[in-house]
Parts: sequence; structure tokens; C-alpha cells
Amino acid sequence: MMAPGLLIEPDNSPATVEGRAARFAAAASAAWAAVRRHRIILFVTMALCVLAGVVFILLSTPDYQATASVEVEDIPAGAAGAPTAQRQASPSDNEALMQTELEVLRSRSLAEDVARELALVGSRTFFDGMDVRRPDRGSGALNQRQVETEMVVGLLRDNLKVELPGKSRVIRIGFTSADPVLSARVANSYADSLIRADLRRGFESGVQARRFLLGELDGARKDLERAERDMAVYAARTGAAAGPDAAQPPGDAPPEGTTATRLAQLNAFRAQATADRIAAQKRWESARLSGVETLPEVLNNGAMQQLMTQRAQARADLVQERQFRKDAHPEMREARAKLAALDDQAESMANTIRASLREQYDVAVHGERQIESEIRKVEHQAQAERGRGVQMSILERQVDTYRLLHDSLLQRYRDMASQAGFQAGRIQPLDRAAVPSRPSSPHIGVTMLFASLGGLVLGLLAVAGRHIFDDAVTSADTLAERVNLPLLGAVPAGEKPAPGIFTPMASSLLLASAAGLPRSILVTSAQEGEGKSSTLHALARALGALGKRVLVVDADMRRPRQHSLFSVAAGRGISELLTGQATIEQVIVDTGVPGVALLPCGAIPPNPAELLVTPAVDGMLSTVRDRYDTILIDAPPILGLPDAGLLASKAQAALLVVEWGRNHHGGLRVAVDRLRRAGGVIIGAILTKQQGRAFEYDYHR
Repeated sequence: MMAPGLLIEPDNSPATVEGRAARFAAAASAAWAAVRRHRIILFVTMALCVLAGVVFILLSTPDYQATASVEVEDIPAGAAGAPTAQRQASPSDNEALMQTELEVLRSRSLAEDVARELALVGSRTFFDGMDVRRPDRGSGALNQRQVETEMVVGLLRDNLKVELPGKSRVIRIGFTSADPVLSARVANSYADSLIRADLRRGFESGVQARRFLLGELDGARKDLERAERDMAVYAARTGAAAGPDAAQPPGDAPPEGTTATRLAQLNAFRAQATADRIAAQKRWESARLSGVETLPEVLNNGAMQQLMTQRAQARADLVQERQFRKDAHPEMREARAKLAALDDQAESMANTIRASLREQYDVAVHGERQIESEIRKVEHQAQAERGRGVQMSILERQVDTYRLLHDSLLQRYRDMASQAGFQAGRIQPLDRAAVPSRPSSPHIGVTMLFASLGGLVLGLLAVAGRHIFDDAVTSADTLAERVNLPLLGAVPAGEKPAPGIFTPMASSLLLASAAGLPRSILVTSAQEGEGKSSTLHALARALGALGKRVLVVDADMRRPRQHSLFSVAAGRGISELLTGQATIEQVIVDTGVPGVALLPCGAIPPNPAELLVTPAVDGMLSTVRDRYDTILIDAPPILGLPDAGLLASKAQAALLVVEWGRNHHGGLRVAVDRLRRAGGVIIGAILTKQQGRAFEYDYHR
């Protein structure tokens, strides 16, 4: 059990990589072999496609394409009512604008404008240039004129080509027809019609805009009149000043006599009254809490100072008299009375001064209260006036707003009315379409290139299909699967295979039976041209090289080849031997190859099968069987001829030569069954003309 957390890395060893490379090389080699094998199909398919391209070019009518170009601007130059500052258009807006113009170009209405401008309906030149037949009768509910109009519009829309080069604002308008002059006229007419349609849309939008502005202007005028009337009524009802002088600009000094001035003055008076009240209160508090003689008002009073001086003098006189007289002395009593009178007089005057301080305090308090009461009244009046001013300002701003809106709409309407009919469109002409000097189609180079590539692709597909569904013998597996024969060896394709290739096959023949090398071996093939004679010649030489004595019997009395392969003269042979015209010693010749002798065909009989059914064949084989280790008999092909079947019953073993990729399942099976029914013992097959790698071994497969 795998331990948890154990990570198995993919096998990237050199052997695995080498195996993958070998499998890839084998697949590529197999694909190339399939292509080589069915190359006729590939070449025929390519040739047919190229021929079809040539026919298409020859049968195609040359078309001429003329191209005009126009430029699409963001904002029409000099458009009526266009604002000076515009929002920067985004890429999505630009793309939407260009796509809209392309759809306008492809529209039916623009095609009808072009047909109307160039008078294409009823023009035989147009139908000849478009290489179509002009309708001569109506169809259904449409008369001949309507049918022709529909055909013209359809031809214009079908042969129109519009494109945007990159992300530019240029539109290329192309038209294709068999007449170069017609192509240029239609392309230029499309450009002109697009410009006129843009101007028409701009003019119609300007008319609608002027109508809209006129309605808005009338509404703005009514709103302005109503606002001015409301302001005048309010000013008359409240007595507020209406006009530019009604509102006081901020920061300026208020005029004299206004509520604000009175309020400012009263505030100043209140500040002064408050200061006076505080000062009087301080004096009164001092007078109330301290002695009368210490009051500054008392001390600073002239009469009080004089009275204080007299009292001091009287007190001094009283003290002086007391030194000489007694208290009962009349002068002492008079001095005391005088001092008492002065004291009473001083006290009375001090009380009067204190009372005056109290009265001053009360007056200051009363004055402050009166000023505050007046200030409250003025403030209430100012608030009322401020409310009326705010309402008046609101009405004035409303009047100014409606007046500004009215003036702006009036100016915009005047601008649009003055510039109507003189505005430039959004679309401006850039290049006019010139008459093309050479056709735009068919493109010979492009057509031939596509025909060649198409032929190559179709040919490869045909080769792939033929290879997939092909049941021809191409390997030992297919040979064993279809006719149940072992493969003794394979001979690669080539004019002269290497001699060493047949040595393993000759060694395999030494083990073909329990007794070793069969005494007689019939070598044949299903069809002619599969290389049986060359294979037999090579096997004889390989057996001779292994030290075996071999007799080659050229029993193909229809197309004998062994004498030419061994480079010997074509003299008497098996036909003379079977007819009794020669002995065995007279017809066997030396080939010059060590251990190999040849019994040639000799004269070609008119009916070889009649000679092969005679007992002379058995006598010939029994005569030479003891002289040689094996006899290799070259027989004709099996299919279509009875010779191979007649010889198979007389030979000990049979060897089938199969051409690589030529013999299919049905024909090869019929040939093998016919050979076996004739009594032949087939020991195996040799695959000739093999394409690709003859022997392929992959360790990782």
C-alpha cells in the first residue's frame, strides 16, 4: 500500500523520452509511407482542384471595384447652436458613431437615393455592368417597374462594400461591377448621398430644435412676466423698495435714518448707559457702606469742604476755650452749640450728597432699561424689514433667473435662425473614386493558391480515408489475420535489394518442415508483378551461399524470366522435356552461381496447362529430386490461371509472394484457398516492395 504523502513523479527517464521519440518517428514514417503509397490519389486530387481553379478563373467575369472615402467628424463644423465646449467623446461613443454610419450606408433608403440620382431604374447599362438580365415583366402584385426597382436596390446593396481601416474615422465605400466606369459612378454617388443624408438630418434636427426653442422661449417669457408682476405687487403691499437699490450690498455702511442705523446708535447708547449705571452703582454702594466724611463726593464738594473747615475751626476754638473756662460758661455753651450746629449742617449736607448718589443710580438704571426697551422695539422692526428684504431678494433673484433664461434662449434661437442652411455636416468628402484600371477579381494568384492548398488538404483527407479503410496486407499481423500465413521475411522497396536480406529467409526455409528443407518448393503469387521471380532468384542464390544444391525450374511458361535473371541463353527447357524432345541432362544448365542450376522454360507452348497435367511432370521431379537438396519452382500467378494449382499438387511445399499494400483481403484469401484446395501446403509468405522501415522494434511498445 502506498504510504500517505508519497508523490510519484512522472517517468521522464531517457529511455521513456527515447521511446516517445521512436514512436513519433514511427508514426511519421507510417504517415509518409501511406502518402507515398496513395500518392496517385493525392496528385490526382490536387490536379483536379487546380484544374477547377483554372476553369473558375477562365469562366469568371472580371469585376472592377472602385473605392471612395469620407471622413466622419465629432461635431459638425459651424453647426447652429453648437456649444463651444463639448464633452470629450469616449472610444465606445466613437465606435457607436462609426457603426451607425456604416448601417446608414447599408440601408435601403440610401440605395434608393443612389438609384434615383443615377437613374439606374430602366438603365440597360446598369444591368449589363452587373452582368444580370433586366426583368421584362412584373411578378405577382408588382409591376415591371417595381420589380426592376427592387432588383436595382438589391444589386446595389449586395455589391456595396464598406470598411473601417483600423480605428480611424475614415469610411471606405467600394462598389464592384463588371463595368469600371459604373463602379466609380456608384461609389461616388454613395459618398455624395451619405453626405446629403447627413446634411438633411442636420437640417431637420435644426428645424426641430428651433421649434423646440421657440416653445421654450415663449414659456420663459411668460414666467418672467409673472415673476416681475409678483415682485411689483409685493413691493406695493409691503412698501419695500423694488429694483436694483432694494438690496443693500454686503460690507457697505447702512444709510442714515434706517433701522440698522438706529439700532447701531441705540446699541452705542446702551453701552454708555450700562457703563454709567455701573459707575453710579459703584458710587452708591460706596456711599451706602462707608462713612459720609470719607465719600469722595463729600470730600470734593466745595461747600462741604468749607463747612468742614468751619467745623474744625469751631472745634479748635472749643478746645482753646476749655483751657480757660468751664463747661458751664456761656461762651463754652455757645461754642458747643456752634459746633453742634456745624455738625448737623455737615451731616445734613452729607445725607443730601448720599441721596443724590442714590438718585443718580436710579436714574442710570431707568435710562438703561428705557434704552433696552427701545432696542427691542427696533430689533422687532429690523426683523420685519429683514424678512421683507429676504422675500424681495427671492423675488428679484427669480426675476433675474427668468430674465437670464429668456435672454439665453432668445440668443440661441437667433443664432440658429441666422445659421440655418449654412451649417456644415458631420461627414466630409475625403477621396473621390477613380475608374479602376485593373480588375479586382478573380485574383489569379489567390485563387490558384487556395486551389492548390484545397487540393492538398482534400488529397491528404482522401489519402487518410483510403489508409483508414484500406485492408491491404502491409505487415505480418495483417497477413496472419487475413489468410493465416506466417511471414518468412520482408523485402524493402527498391530496384535491387541487398543480398543479405534473403539470407534469413533461406535459413527459415531450412526449418520449414520436420525433415528440414523441403525437397520441392513452389514459389507463386496471387497476381502478376508482385516480384515472385525475383524473390525465387534471390532465394536460390541465398540457399546456394548456405551450401545447398538448388535446382531452379522456370515453370512459368507464359512469361519466363529465370534465364534472363541468371543471364543464360534461352535454349531448350521444360517444355521440350515434357514433350519428350529432350532429356533432363540436355535442358539443365549451369547458372554460374555456386550450387545453383537452372531448368529454363524453353519454347513457350500454346497451352501450358495441358503440359502440366501430364505425368511427365512427376517423372521430371522424381528424376532430379535425388540430385539436389531442393527444387525451386517458379509458377505463374494463382488468380486467373490454373498453372499454379496444377504445380502445387506436385510440390512438397508452396511459398506465397505478396506485394506490400497491393493484395487486399478478398483477393488474397481466394488465392490462398485455391492453392490449398489444389493440394498445396503453404509454408509461409514473403512480403515484397515494403515501404517504410522493414524491421522495426520498440522496447516500450
